[in-house]
Amino acid sequence: MDILDSVGTEPETPDPVRAAAVRAVLLVAVTLVLVMIAVLCSLARVWLALPMVLVAVAGTVITTWGVLDVWVTRQMWIQRNGVVSTPGSVARERALFRRGHG
Repeated sequence: MDILDSVGTEPETPDPVRAAAVRAVLLVAVTLVLVMIAVLCSLARVWLALPMVLVAVAGTVITTWGVLDVWVTRQMWIQRNGVVSTPGSVARERALFRRGHG
């Protein structure tokens, strides 16, 4: 088996989960920029330091909410649409053995 055969065989992420993940990544990026600005303003002892620290704290809370949204959206999608699963060969062997076919 070639390593390229397995590329792209995993099911792709559902659209609502992907959208939530993109939002979360953007929120994390913006929050990191806000935190860096707050740190640099604090080190420079600029008047903007206090407002930026408050904005960075608010951004952290919002980003945490956004990251949790990815998890909640994924769980809701799985609950509504189900997960396609097939038993492995070991599970099939055990089921046949229990029924007396083995």
